[in-house]
Amino acid sequence: MKFFTRFSAALTVAMVSLSSAAVAQAAEPTVDNPGGVEAITSPGGVPANGYGPDRHTFVGAQAVSARTPGLTPLGANDFSCVPAPGTNPVVLVPGTGNDAYTAWAFFSPRIKQAGYCVYTFNYNPSTNPQNDAASFMGDIRQSAAFMAGFVDRVLAATGSKKIDIIGHSQGGGALPRAYIKWYGGDKKVDKLIGLVPSNTGTTMMGMNDLIRQLLKWFPTLETKMLNEHNSQALLQQLVGSEFMKDLNSGALTYPDITYTVISTVYDTIITPHTRSFLPAGPNVKNMNVQDICPLDMYGHPNMPYDSVALQLSLNALNPSAAQPVQCVKIPKYITANDLA
Repeated sequence: MKFFTRFSAALTVAMVSLSSAAVAQAAEPTVDNPGGVEAITSPGGVPANGYGPDRHTFVGAQAVSARTPGLTPLGANDFSCVPAPGTNPVVLVPGTGNDAYTAWAFFSPRIKQAGYCVYTFNYNPSTNPQNDAASFMGDIRQSAAFMAGFVDRVLAATGSKKIDIIGHSQGGGALPRAYIKWYGGDKKVDKLIGLVPSNTGTTMMGMNDLIRQLLKWFPTLETKMLNEHNSQALLQQLVGSEFMKDLNSGALTYPDITYTVISTVYDTIITPHTRSFLPAGPNVKNMNVQDICPLDMYGHPNMPYDSVALQLSLNALNPSAAQPVQCVKIPKYITANDLA
């Protein structure tokens, strides 16, 4: 429920501060000048506070990240890594309000162990530039422009022509697709694997209509929340937002990119969950984890900690070597070690 929590917090702050002056909108983002906010503990977008421990739950990783911002998940950001023949470097993109460690403490070491060079980054935290844990809250165009520069760094370091992306929520939908559409990613992305991605927006369980009504009643609310608290990504991912209209005008997919969408029927953040899906096509595969493992109970925040989603992601990275998926019935319960 982190999307709801952060939205509610930003909404509350904006409601009580409507009398303050508005902040001017930033210039159009470019790769050289993306705008946005670079967190102090992630200079150049790269987490710089050491490696965090392996974790098996979102809550466990979140607890570690809250104590030590700017952690790198195990296995990620070795810029001396040489990709194995036939593989691309894999860029892991967090979702709204998550940092690289919180999002990828489970996936990253296992993708590395599978033989891939793995990279991830932080950008555009809300309000406090020291708070990596609130990354990817700002304008998605800015984050996409910044992502373009990060990807170029990965390609230069590895000597690769293209990357593969695994992303969660915004990081598997709106953000990488904005990079692909507006910042040259159509020539640099081979595979895009989205875990519960925000491809066509969310109704927030019907709250989008209430939010729009509030914006009509309080016309300065949007400016206060978006500009002063760097939380543009929240409204941008609502169904019918101007950002979503721009992003999804024309074709939603590119023929030279392979798209895999991994969703869950228990998603309560991208609602309805089918809004994660992309239009059917020869290079698009949409699925719910319950299609393969009917007893999988993972929801939106926990998808990067679902071993079924991990196995499906590894199969999508290398379809010719795909392995049968081993089902897990329920999410792993948090233990004392997770919070250590």
